[in-house]
Amino acid sequence: MYQIKKIAKHTLHRNKLAKFAKNIVSMRKISFAITLMLCLFGCKNKNSHITIKGDIDGLNNEMILVYGADKNGDALDTIYAKNGKFTYKAPIDTFTQVTLHFKNMEECVIFADKGDKIKVSGDASSLDLLKVKGGDLNKEMNTFKESITDISKATSRLKNELYTSYVSGNEKKYNDLLQSPELLKAEKAIKEKASAFIHTHTFSPISLYLIDKYFVQVENPDATKIKELVNIMSGSLKDSPYMQQLSKTINTDEALAIGKQAPYLSLTNKEKKIITLYDFKEKYLLINFWASWSTPSRKENSQIASLYRRFKANHFAILGISLDVDKNKWEEATKKDSLSWEQVCDFSSWNSPVIQQYGIEALPANVLIDPRGKIMARNLKDKELTKKLEELFIEDTSVK
Repeated sequence: MYQIKKIAKHTLHRNKLAKFAKNIVSMRKISFAITLMLCLFGCKNKNSHITIKGDIDGLNNEMILVYGADKNGDALDTIYAKNGKFTYKAPIDTFTQVTLHFKNMEECVIFADKGDKIKVSGDASSLDLLKVKGGDLNKEMNTFKESITDISKATSRLKNELYTSYVSGNEKKYNDLLQSPELLKAEKAIKEKASAFIHTHTFSPISLYLIDKYFVQVENPDATKIKELVNIMSGSLKDSPYMQQLSKTINTDEALAIGKQAPYLSLTNKEKKIITLYDFKEKYLLINFWASWSTPSRKENSQIASLYRRFKANHFAILGISLDVDKNKWEEATKKDSLSWEQVCDFSSWNSPVIQQYGIEALPANVLIDPRGKIMARNLKDKELTKKLEELFIEDTSVK
């Protein structure tokens, strides 16, 4: 799964909701920064600024989050638009990519250099199509946006419903909309446009952005397609930190392909006992990656608990690996969620070697391993996970 980590470890894509500022940071890590372009803020020369002016019809009074090269993954700044208008200044010392995040999960990327004066305009009903004036790269980006205008506008109603259902907590409607033929068709068409642009702009930093947005940060990334796009990048882009990290992640993903041997792991449980895969020999093992602070993880714990009760009488086991950093919160969560299976944690969160070995880029996540220690499936969700276990095991009907 190519959910590439940004230098900033925060979350985006399908998990941006609840309180806007909080959830954009907490639920899913966005892509690895395109670091050859990023060096925002911290500039000592106060005369070197970029100025971004916005005039967006229908935006009204809204908070906009500003992202750049922050090392912690948090928003670097906040813009408060008044009646759709705003002026924002920031000190920079090099060519920079800035991304504006709006509350409805849309974003607007801006490329700027010292002294640039940028103007952002458009309509709040199509925030993904905002025009950015100032600089050749922004002009190129506008050209790409023009190529997808009809496709994007045709699905504006669906995207609005998607956001509304997510914010309201209507998971069924949200998941149904994600899989709607109309939306899937539009996503495919936009990917084709992005691919065409990338093939004709192999030296452009915009191509890196498009690779990340439309091919990496998606639910089911196409490994073959990503490889193709990575291989055609030219010049310094090919050697950029982003591309190096992407290539590394592709290799990790290939090492975790179905049928491959599961990576070795050694972690300590609550009783300070070292747990390894050998402890589950001759069993089917579901490794569940979660954290006490991850709301989606906590929701999924109830389903996993139900599956454990149904199938534990078979040669089936579960190993919970937490990304917590606070021991007390970890133990409280395992108790509150009634996680009776083996639980381990090294309190290193995303920096844990095991998390990196297993290519975990979002929570919740899971890996199903057969009795020979080979990977059978990854990131099975909801009905997929239940169906897979029902295929493998005979249910213990005495358990309710």
